Amino acid sequence: MVRFIHTSDWQIGMKGSGLGESASKVREARIASGRNVLKLAKEQKVDFVLLCGDIFEHNMVSQEDVKRVISVFNEYQDIPIYLLPGNHDVLGAGCVYNREIFGRVGHLTILNSPNPVSIGDVTLHPCPVAHKRSKHDFSATIPDVHEVEGIHIGVAHGSVVGKLAVSMWEGIDLPIYPACVERTGIDYLALGHWHGHSVFEDSQGLPRIAYSGTHEQTDYSENNAGFCLLVKIDGKGHTPKIEPLKTGQLSWAICKFEMKDYSSLDELKKYLDSMRDIDIVKLVLNGELPLELKGELDKLLDYQTTINKNMTVDFGSLNMTVPFTSESAFDTGDPTLSHTEVSLRKQLADETDPKKRLVVARALAYLQAFAQEAEA
Repeated sequence: MVRFIHTSDWQIGMKGSGLGESASKVREARIASGRNVLKLAKEQKVDFVLLCGDIFEHNMVSQEDVKRVISVFNEYQDIPIYLLPGNHDVLGAGCVYNREIFGRVGHLTILNSPNPVSIGDVTLHPCPVAHKRSKHDFSATIPDVHEVEGIHIGVAHGSVVGKLAVSMWEGIDLPIYPACVERTGIDYLALGHWHGHSVFEDSQGLPRIAYSGTHEQTDYSENNAGFCLLVKIDGKGHTPKIEPLKTGQLSWAICKFEMKDYSSLDELKKYLDSMRDIDIVKLVLNGELPLELKGELDKLLDYQTTINKNMTVDFGSLNMTVPFTSESAFDTGDPTLSHTEVSLRKQLADETDPKKRLVVARALAYLQAFAQEAEA
């Protein structure tokens, strides 16, 4: 029997572009969640931990990031760790695992060749990624073990062909054909590359292929992220028992709100209050908002970011409405400013691109705010 933790795609060194102030919080959570993985391994008294690729975002990560990961490893020196390079930390002359510091970690084994690795009655069959992009199925190196005693585990990194929601499989990188389970007779295929945990059945309807997903969510679009897998296999040919264990620190959400009329600002305030417990929020504003309310909206959102500092706002689907008549123009008290406002109103009325409309609407709002301040 064997018990092990299957994890992958820690993505240490990812910048988190587009997250604003949240980026540093997410980077710290990835380290903390890595510690959670090994803490669970200790609590579950596993035989070893499998890391199935992309532990680092790229091979040029800072030495400080490397040391932080190794520090987590060294907190649990009694747990053997087997690490497969993926397509982000790909093998080669500049591979991060070539750094001398990794050779000092006694309980860490880098699976940098397809040679089988024996762990008692268990044999690992590594499929290290040799290129960042490839049409080659690296799991083809796993030998036929139907008649070989012991439990056999494939360790690979890529996309299982036909099992995932990918529209153009002929163009996919790093394909893995699920038939390798039947071809080889392995008991379990541990995978990395996709960031949500998922389990697939072989041709006999048995769950033998699994992604652990990333241990900490890295993007709003990821489903079932923030887990590692506890895997138990009683013996050769037995069905794996796969249990997801929560490791992630942060909750993510895309929250959509439709602006309709003047009452929408009050409704939006209540909606924002309901999101306070979500760690990373992307607020998407839809619908229409009269231009004269743009300033109030900005003030509301400006204050909200003092409560939820990890909130970003997408105005791309919000349409700013303004009647275009010379009578409706704001009285700036200055002919040049008044002419500019009329010109901006006409531009806003004619513009169809939502992003460009927002730029014009902001300019109008700033112009009116400036005029009001000058009048005061």
